[in-house]
Amino acid sequence: MLTFMVTQSGIAQKFNDALISKNSEINFAKTQKRGIKKNNIVYYVENDLQTISAYKRSKLKWQTNVISVCGEPKKGEPQIRYVGYNSNKLLIVIGKHHFAEIDINCGTTTLVG
Repeated sequence: MLTFMVTQSGIAQKFNDALISKNSEINFAKTQKRGIKKNNIVYYVENDLQTISAYKRSKLKWQTNVISVCGEPKKGEPQIRYVGYNSNKLLIVIGKHHFAEIDINCGTTTLVG
């Protein structure tokens, strides 16, 4: 099992509120949405489609590059295809069949299959 975390401080990237979903999941095949807002925190997939950032009141809380942590998928593009919100983690699909989890509190990213 591989666990890795990247933290950054400083000025947050501005994201487009119109791209934030009110739902608990984003499927990139079905929507142009790029983020999920839960409990006043926005979990946002950045323009590279590999990095997820958590913003609280427009300030960066944590950021992780899922592809750097988990490696490139054997099938499919090296990018995030799906993000689902669970009570304490984000469920991520990269490529065709690779799954990762991100701890919503700290950004710790784990490849799960």
